[in-house]
Amino acid sequence: MAIPSTETEYFLNLAPGKQQRILEAAIHEFAERGYESASMNTVVKSAGISKGALFKYFRSKTGLFAFVYRMALDQVKAYLRTVRDNSREENFFVRLEKIMRAGVEFIQCRPGLARIYYRIVYTGDAPEKQKLLKDIRGESLKFIQSLVQQAMDRNELRPDLDPTVCAFVLECILDRFIQVHHLEFMDPTLKLCGASADTSDQWIRQIVHMIRIGLQPISSQTRKESS
Repeated sequence: MAIPSTETEYFLNLAPGKQQRILEAAIHEFAERGYESASMNTVVKSAGISKGALFKYFRSKTGLFAFVYRMALDQVKAYLRTVRDNSREENFFVRLEKIMRAGVEFIQCRPGLARIYYRIVYTGDAPEKQKLLKDIRGESLKFIQSLVQQAMDRNELRPDLDPTVCAFVLECILDRFIQVHHLEFMDPTLKLCGASADTSDQWIRQIVHMIRIGLQPISSQTRKESS
């Protein structure tokens, strides 16, 4: 964990509804104003608690931010793990389509968490920024590399691929594709920011088709025809 989270037993023993209200207030404030400018006075007002209670629950602003960050990372991992496990028997390229779709759906369902992440990426407005990003990028790369290695073991990808390089390229494509769905300034011409599910699916199918052409094994017959 890049930043130690400082939640206390007092917070962990709160009713789930009250915990959720505090976390939603914190997510909204960090998403809208960033870490440095985030006001704990605004958080407590939105959550309907006292400032003393907030620091009794988390001890510090940094500790609250760390808890939100860890929660977001755990949610992403759980979301993608579900997609991976439910598609375990399917072809790699079908799984890749589902993962791309899941990534877009995640940020659309949790825009506050996505906004916090992109604030860290583009402004560095977070304690221990480099460690946070190393955590996130490392988890993402490890996840995709495991899918690539499994696909190679099942002869679904070319045997001459380097799994690490392949995973890096795929992770770059996935990250950029999700960015243009969430950040308008990253999408000046494609019109994918706020696009419908049908439009996203069309793009996903085309992107995965192009990836398939480059990564899938070439049959002996195809080699003969191309020689």
